[in-house]
Amino acid sequence: MAQRLHSDMTTVACNPPRAVIESDGSKTWPWFCGLRIRKLGLYDEPFDFPMRHMTTKKDIDNYPWPDPSVNIMDGVVEKAKYLHEETDYFVVGRCITTMLPFLGYALFSGMDKWLTDMKLDPKFYHQLSAKLLEIGTAIHEQFFGGVGQYLDGVNIHDDLGTQTGLFMSHADYVQFIKPYTAEIIKTIRKYIRPEAKIIIHSCGSVYDAIPDLIEIGVDVLNPVQPLARNMEPWRLKKEFGDEIAFLGGFDIQRLLPRGTIAQVREGARKLIQEYARGGGYIFATSHNIEPDTPPENIVAAFDAAHEYGRYPIPRQSGDNYVDFIRKLNLQ
Repeated sequence: MAQRLHSDMTTVACNPPRAVIESDGSKTWPWFCGLRIRKLGLYDEPFDFPMRHMTTKKDIDNYPWPDPSVNIMDGVVEKAKYLHEETDYFVVGRCITTMLPFLGYALFSGMDKWLTDMKLDPKFYHQLSAKLLEIGTAIHEQFFGGVGQYLDGVNIHDDLGTQTGLFMSHADYVQFIKPYTAEIIKTIRKYIRPEAKIIIHSCGSVYDAIPDLIEIGVDVLNPVQPLARNMEPWRLKKEFGDEIAFLGGFDIQRLLPRGTIAQVREGARKLIQEYARGGGYIFATSHNIEPDTPPENIVAAFDAAHEYGRYPIPRQSGDNYVDFIRKLNLQ
């Protein structure tokens, strides 16, 4: 599949203990701080938040935290070494604990409590966040300490944005999120080669936080949703293209699932023309490809990218990428 779609990136992930399947079919993941998940539609989603009623330092101290020294490396180093030494892939390391504390806080406590704790009880917010960071850091030392020398990039998780802006004010992001992301990057940098890249996955409109991400050492922004507010490719390339690279951008909300093959190909051409001039662009979709997407469209998008993604990149003519999509009136 990767070869058919002309992919030159691949991932190596940690190999932690799996979730426990309960009698009702739901799952409990003790290794990931007791996360409770069950099938909701197409995905496993959190449904019962084990830290929802935490309010004090004593609650944090008494919680059954996982042992971060549990082996998560079975077969991982061997795979990373093979990919680095025997293939031409750009090898990216991934570990789910890079979402601790920010999204982990929301997954364990509920999105509403994550956001309200920041404002109503910031002391407790930082106490719990510090504990989550402590757990994550210990796991990262095991994972990246084992595979860091073989990685070309590291994927960390943030998900700061909604369709119209950040989950919180920019000032709150700077106070409650940014310092923890900076610490995660600092830890990872100890174990990877200097030329390896930090890739952050952060959905939605994250325009207001991009200068901060650059400041704390993010090299690549993913998935750059083009239809989110202020996330147009021309805007990001113009304002930040000299300081950060972009991974993603091909619209999965309208164009990929609803467009014709010809429209998909034209979209890929326009997207590359906006992002790729001067370098700093990796073609990919703007998030997971959903199951209502025609396979023909998927192949068309990646074939077109392979065809058009060669230098020199022509200058764009006609509508920009986002206006092109909107004028198609795809619903």
